Amino acid sequence: MMKKRLIVFACCALMAAVATATEVGEAAASLVRLGFEDIRISLAGSTVYVSVEPTAYRGTFRGAGVAIEELGRLFPEATAIELAVTEYQSPQVAVHARRYEGEWKASVDYATDAITAALGQSSAEHSSTGRVDLTLYPMVSLDNHRFDILYEYIVSIAPSLELTLWRGNRITLQPVFPIATNVWHERSNAYIRIGVASVSQQLCLGERLKATISGGMFMNNVLGFDAALAYRVGQSLTLGLQAGLVGDAYPGTDNYEFDNPDRLTVLGKASYYHAPTRLEAGLTGGRFIYGDYGARLDITRHFGEYAIGIFGILTGGEHNAGFHFAIPMGGKRQMRKGAFRLMLPEYFDLEYNMVTYDKYAAERMGRQNETRPDVNRSAHNWQAAYVEQYLQKYLEGDLK
Repeated sequence: MMKKRLIVFACCALMAAVATATEVGEAAASLVRLGFEDIRISLAGSTVYVSVEPTAYRGTFRGAGVAIEELGRLFPEATAIELAVTEYQSPQVAVHARRYEGEWKASVDYATDAITAALGQSSAEHSSTGRVDLTLYPMVSLDNHRFDILYEYIVSIAPSLELTLWRGNRITLQPVFPIATNVWHERSNAYIRIGVASVSQQLCLGERLKATISGGMFMNNVLGFDAALAYRVGQSLTLGLQAGLVGDAYPGTDNYEFDNPDRLTVLGKASYYHAPTRLEAGLTGGRFIYGDYGARLDITRHFGEYAIGIFGILTGGEHNAGFHFAIPMGGKRQMRKGAFRLMLPEYFDLEYNMVTYDKYAAERMGRQNETRPDVNRSAHNWQAAYVEQYLQKYLEGDLK
């Protein structure tokens, strides 16, 4: 009798394991159809553990919302979803979603290790490794410091070829093609040139500490090396340090002119997001690229996926101020089918400087290393308080 019971129990356990594997496989396939990559799923009672890279979705919260809705539909008995959201295969935030009377409530922090441990050693479905994005960036510069013309203008198109070859890696190649300009005193504006040609690597030194090392040619005609360290103190506060060694790289008629990368820049950074007002404050201070010492303060207001802000700089005895914005440009979802995707940038961003023609401009004060073309205050914004606020708005139907 005991032997028969053991056989029955073994058969039941096997059937349950097969059913669970089938459910997990179907859920992964469904997420693939929705555009997710690097998918890992496991079940433990009424809790779904999952890790995804929301490559197809604009911003840092929308993909998490879509994943929670889909998993809630696929697992109607689930009361909790533990979700690790990755970028370039590196975990960024942990989403803890709970279902109450059919509605999802989510909190966000950086405790991704527990989710990763629950997923075990399972391999990721639909890997993002080697998949190529070609993003068509418009570049517009307007300058009104002259009296003989209304504006100096530069209009260019800068397609950016980007891919990830391993965890935390990003390779970027972005040429710049001038379309129209009336600015000739800046010789680089007249030539086809390299905007960015860089390799970067993010290192996870714990759940809260991230380091990014980059090398190559960066924006604003510089080349060299850059290292950035960011420590996420809490949901709302991030402290950082950025150091670089760069030199100038200017295109000429026949070739590039390169300076030795011997200019040292060291900057301390702090960013704080206040969820009740949706205000983000950023403070940067230290030694900028061209040797001037000073500080910059940014105050940014988030309106859903729109970000509008003002800034002020005091450096090298000179001052500057202005405003900046980032507005959605590409679609809410841009699918990557196969190994190649042609897309618009997620956001269009622009910064206006009040001071355009004096010592501040002539000596190129207040400049920082910009190693990638797609960084602004909406894209790649992994501040947990920001992601939590807008993820909850999405789940409640206030932000579609």
